[in-house]
Amino acid sequence: MKLSLLMSTSALLIACGGGGAATKGGKTPAPPVIGSTDPSATKPEPKHEVSKDARKDYTAAYEQFIATDKAHGWTESTCRQSADRFTQVVRAHAEVVEAQFMVGLSLHRCDLLDDAEKAFQQALKMKPNHGQSLSSLGEIYFRQGKVTEARQYWDSAIKANGKLIGARIGVASLELEQMRKIGNPKDATWKKLEEDARFNLSSVLGVDSDDVAAYTAYGLVYMEGWQTNKNRLDLAKLLLDEANKRNPKYAKLQNAYGLFYMHRASLNQALQAFSAAVEADPKFVEARLNVGMVTLGFRKYDLAKEMLSKVIELSPKNYGAYIGLGIAQRGLKDLDGAEASYKKAKDLDPKRGDAFYNLAVLYKDFRASKNTDLAASIGTYKQAKEYFQQFIAAQGDTADKTEAKEQIALIDKTVAQIQSFLKAQANQPPPPAAAPATPDPAAPKS
Repeated sequence: MKLSLLMSTSALLIACGGGGAATKGGKTPAPPVIGSTDPSATKPEPKHEVSKDARKDYTAAYEQFIATDKAHGWTESTCRQSADRFTQVVRAHAEVVEAQFMVGLSLHRCDLLDDAEKAFQQALKMKPNHGQSLSSLGEIYFRQGKVTEARQYWDSAIKANGKLIGARIGVASLELEQMRKIGNPKDATWKKLEEDARFNLSSVLGVDSDDVAAYTAYGLVYMEGWQTNKNRLDLAKLLLDEANKRNPKYAKLQNAYGLFYMHRASLNQALQAFSAAVEADPKFVEARLNVGMVTLGFRKYDLAKEMLSKVIELSPKNYGAYIGLGIAQRGLKDLDGAEASYKKAKDLDPKRGDAFYNLAVLYKDFRASKNTDLAASIGTYKQAKEYFQQFIAAQGDTADKTEAKEQIALIDKTVAQIQSFLKAQANQPPPPAAAPATPDPAAPKS
């Protein structure tokens, strides 16, 4: 059963703030302009007047936000302090919706998502079509696994403001994920998704031709369908290289390079790129997962175990990490540890088949085949068979299920052979009793 590299669409999304977030691996957004109408909005609104005092108070709060951002000084304390400063602006100047948005963005900087969500929702009460708040809520809902809601908010954000980078990259990311699920470039839906994803990413680059996240996502879109058209990999490489010119230390770009090299079967280069992504962002779960999976292929089980254990620390419900960790533990002869990891994955998602398959292999090829007690091994083989049967009933690849059926047949044959051997052994007559020893006449007598 093949291991797959996992890169969820969250790896493409903009961290910390949707439309107002950094898109270039740390670049701070320009402050929302207060008191003016966004010319990119679908329905221009009347200009709302903002007092000089409001501008002054807002600017002071924003300058402190910028200073903290540049110093990489975000902690829960500084995030809440920044949010409080903007809250004071809103209390003094209720018309400044941009300040309310910055309350949410300040909290979002530290992943205080529940509080950030409330702040962005409050901004929408002040202005229902505030694009940046809509975009940021889309990201929050995506991270909470509410994909339908995320798409709705991103679509609304784009309708309100067609130049919102975060929303368009978010939509393109969801479309890329759908392309992966379909997996057929000839499918009409696949083609429509690709067309729309490319339009969204082209729109982003039309607004900002230096947006590294857009180039990276664009490259990943072109990587899809490469099996039937390898020219797509060349186009993907060109887009990734454009991103690399602008920020070679962007972690998600290096992870994308790793996937590119995997498609090229250049495993050493892939590992280097994935490792560079981890170095650039030690909390980047997808990159760590990919390093772990590649090192498993190289049988570097110690490194794989270390990397995948860190993935689980960062993402405790990561199914693939538990499967990979189990394989690393199995390679290190820690069969009990491997079984525990597979069972943890099984508990996380009983519908997926990987855990059942690996448990079956563990019992058949490691526990049963190495058991010197033939009678006891029968029960172990039967447990392996049960896991293979559960795998067949779960979600999984058709080819793997065919292989599982072959393994079941092999187990049945092996068990029958053991039972036949044990029966034959039991039916054999006992060996004749040994005759008493004849005294040696030459032996000295006591």
